[in-house]
Amino acid sequence: MNERTDRIGDFRDDWPSTEGGGVRVSVVFYPADFAVRWSQCSATADFFAEYFAAVEACRSDDPAARDEFIGTLSYVVNELVENAVKFSVGETVEVTVGVEDGELAVMAANQILASTAPPLMEKFRELLAGDPHELLFARVEANAEDPEAGASGLGFLTMMADYAARLGWCFAAVHDNPHNVLLTTMARLEVRKP
Repeated sequence: MNERTDRIGDFRDDWPSTEGGGVRVSVVFYPADFAVRWSQCSATADFFAEYFAAVEACRSDDPAARDEFIGTLSYVVNELVENAVKFSVGETVEVTVGVEDGELAVMAANQILASTAPPLMEKFRELLAGDPHELLFARVEANAEDPEAGASGLGFLTMMADYAARLGWCFAAVHDNPHNVLLTTMARLEVRKP
């Protein structure tokens, strides 16, 4: 993957922008400088969810709709942050959430070992190839039969099946480290206002 950039799924390079009234917020973690705790990932997810629940493009006066929005965004951000922090081999993990034109995007960018990129690409293609509800059910059943097998892909499948998230990934060269690849995961959600 020297100078190549590979995209899988519903990944958009140009989104979200802030030029047409969109809102974008980013947080950068430095996992090498401190031990990231899972509670910090959850707190990050809650921050983004509460912040964007107050943004005009997402705000709802209906308490049930607001709670649903916060729950959805918190789940999606938490999943992406946990994955990025857990598998990062670089110095930073950048999390960005933005909204524009009735669509919310969550992105998490982290470096991974270049040698892990091809099997990861294949795994992501498999996740997108089937029906997310059927794949989720099959994965849950497989995990129940063999708890040691792990829940690999369960969070992505839940995002697609339960929250109608459109997922995409971008694998890009890291110019100052040919042993690593920059992986950016994007989850896009429709903002439903009552």
